[in-house]
Amino acid sequence: MNKFVDFWPGFEEEDHMIRRVFAHAPRRLTVLGPFRQGNLSPRRFERESKLRRLLRGNKKADFFVTGENVPPQFSRAHKQIGFWRSFPNRADVLRFPYWKWYLDWPEIDDLPPCPRFGERMSIDRLMQPIEESYNAQQLARRSEGAILLSHHLVSPRKRLYQLTNDTIGCLGFGKAFGKEDRSAPKISMFQNFRFSLCPENAIGDGYITEKIPEAFYAGCVPIAWCRPEDLAADFNPLAVLNLYGLNDYECLEVLERLRTDHVFYQSFLKEPLLLEKPCLAPLLNFIETT
Repeated sequence: MNKFVDFWPGFEEEDHMIRRVFAHAPRRLTVLGPFRQGNLSPRRFERESKLRRLLRGNKKADFFVTGENVPPQFSRAHKQIGFWRSFPNRADVLRFPYWKWYLDWPEIDDLPPCPRFGERMSIDRLMQPIEESYNAQQLARRSEGAILLSHHLVSPRKRLYQLTNDTIGCLGFGKAFGKEDRSAPKISMFQNFRFSLCPENAIGDGYITEKIPEAFYAGCVPIAWCRPEDLAADFNPLAVLNLYGLNDYECLEVLERLRTDHVFYQSFLKEPLLLEKPCLAPLLNFIETT
């Protein structure tokens, strides 16, 4: 069985797609995550501590896998899987951004569910416009404002929330707003709103998470904050309102237009989020050639 170390507290590999893809490896592998410490159970801590002691020698882990905004760990692992765009010619680095771990890949039969979002995201649905997944009556019944799910309001999130709330209105949920309700999946919450404010936590080299595709999949126009070149690397920029690089006045102006200009709003509904069909083969080949 493969070893998974330094993933988030409470991580169980059987509940994540990662176990399925690494099952294709020709031998047992050690896979490192981005969390060096965590609230592990005593039994798991002891098991992983033994592995860490082995890794403190000259032996590296086989893989480092991350969805967090951290650099590759070349000193700790032989191969790297993450979101970075700056290593296109390195054979030991594969770009596989974190949002792809939440897709409904047809190549894998026993994918675990995604209970926090509500379902795995269909690739075909992300490749068609919102207006083809939700009819006009369904969209018209939604609140005309935005929703923000957040654990914090660290900059720039607080600024973007205030600007959005001042124009189209923005209802906040999550720990940051004292309204953390994990009984309802995120998709059912998003489907009550026309927009989702979904900025990334920070800017990183190619850093894109599941926030934008989850919003789009639920029929919300994503209001994002990420570098345009990173957005275009994964998604159709015409399907996303990106506030990155705009000052307060410019943000207010475009958000006000989103509120008052129905043609502008509808232009986002007519665009697919994915322009190219994602492929799982590079990831499987990257693991199988270890």
